[in-house]
Amino acid sequence: MIVLFLIVLLIVLAGLIVLWASRLPGGLIIDLGTGSTIEVELVFALLGLLLLGAAMAVVWSFFTGLIRFPTRFSKSRKASKVRDANRALADGLLAAEAGDALLAKKLSKKAAQHADDDRLKLLLEARAAEVSDDWSGAERAWGQLARLPGGQLAGLRGAASAASARGDTLSAEARTREALELKSSAEWPFNSLFDSQVASGNWSSALLTLATGEKRGQIKGDSLRRRRAVLYCARAAALQNSERKEAQRLLAEAIRSAPGFPAAAWYGARQLMIDGKVKAAQGVLELGWKARPHPALAQLSNRLDPEGTAATAAKRLDALIAANPDHRESRILKAELAMTRKDWLSAVKALALLVEENPTSRLSLLLEKALKGYGDPAEAARWGRMAVTASREPEWSDLDPKGSAFDYSPGDWARLVYAFGDTGNLVHPRYEASERELEAGRTLALPGPASAQPKPTTPNAHVATAPLDYVPNDD
Repeated sequence: MIVLFLIVLLIVLAGLIVLWASRLPGGLIIDLGTGSTIEVELVFALLGLLLLGAAMAVVWSFFTGLIRFPTRFSKSRKASKVRDANRALADGLLAAEAGDALLAKKLSKKAAQHADDDRLKLLLEARAAEVSDDWSGAERAWGQLARLPGGQLAGLRGAASAASARGDTLSAEARTREALELKSSAEWPFNSLFDSQVASGNWSSALLTLATGEKRGQIKGDSLRRRRAVLYCARAAALQNSERKEAQRLLAEAIRSAPGFPAAAWYGARQLMIDGKVKAAQGVLELGWKARPHPALAQLSNRLDPEGTAATAAKRLDALIAANPDHRESRILKAELAMTRKDWLSAVKALALLVEENPTSRLSLLLEKALKGYGDPAEAARWGRMAVTASREPEWSDLDPKGSAFDYSPGDWARLVYAFGDTGNLVHPRYEASERELEAGRTLALPGPASAQPKPTTPNAHVATAPLDYVPNDD
């Protein structure tokens, strides 16, 4: 459009010049050298000069075109190849994403013949190999891409994925570790390496990777602290009895990282209990109870000192309640202590309020026991029947019938890294598998002489059978 405008403009200018020259007086005399001359009007002389210049320009353009023709032909051919290569690359990547392995391979070979950028050729080759499940070929192509400028990170990621797909976790971790060492804001090297180490139960390496992620700002806050606590605890739980000092150090770090992780407090106190450090173990349990009460902590506190008396055990449990008095577990523990002291009415009143909030099987069994002690066997039997169909409590389900807790497998610990680490939720394998749990009626069987046990009191006549009637009445 611009060229056409320029041509029209030149024609108009030429016409104006001719019109102007036609009004000029005089002419042009040309001496032919033989004594004769030719006189040409000025306007025709100027017009002839213009036509001669145009002819010379056309002839010059023609000859220069002939000279430049090979170069132009070469450039045109190269541009055509580039277009074909780009089309083959685009179509090949689309075919790979669509899952058409044969077409992707065919277009990959076509692109390899014409494309100038080796990175794109290798990218298409790798994706075509992945679609056809040729993981060795994909890993080879990704590896070659990783050696080219600008393709390191993408190549290492693809090589790690391909190695993982063919079951070579060592190679996958090695490629991911190389990517983590590169200066990049990409988060996948940290996440991929950390996930791989956690899945394989390599807790020590996962801790190191977590520290690297912290330095780079890729993980921080509560998620960082809770993940670290789970890893410390998992590592300590896997150590042998001869490595108790190292286990205690790791558990101390876990408690320091996340006091609200009950497993850390339980394992830490248990290690101290084995060494006979009852007071220190109780301090750890109180710290854990203050942050996040859990029935396993109360169970362990009750049996910290096998040679102790019922009074000292009850005092330790009272200390737990004082650490977090308004929590549901503290209220349950208070009711259990009332039962051990044969204060059945107080226990029934406390449990009746708790049952109204959430009537679980654990509370139903405890209320059954309290009602039996109080002397109301009919109501106790009713709550015993209700316990069969009532919902279970995940925290209580984590205690096995022998009274142990947090007996997690490596896979369970791996799940906790994310479940507790990222959301603060505890995973209870026994609850999910509906396994047997500790009987709620045997929670705090404090020792004491049989002769000291008072006889159950007879319920008063005004006591009704519904649990809410055991709540103190102002009337």
